[in-house]
Amino acid sequence: MSTLLWSLAKENPWPALALASLNLIVALSLVGLSLLLGVTISLLAGLHAFAGERSWITPKGFQRGSGAL
Repeated sequence: MSTLLWSLAKENPWPALALASLNLIVALSLVGLSLLLGVTISLLAGLHAFAGERSWITPKGFQRGSGAL
């Protein structure tokens, strides 16, 4: 069976090249998506940490443990 596939690949290499380029495109898009997701998560975590430290922005009635409510 492999001899038959090898002989077909030697006669017409275009299907194998098309499949290889499709695999490359899918792999690069997955890498790009994972990088984008990682940057998004890190930005959201940074914003969350930044907003958590700045509790003086919220009015006194909305702060935790405040007796104003």
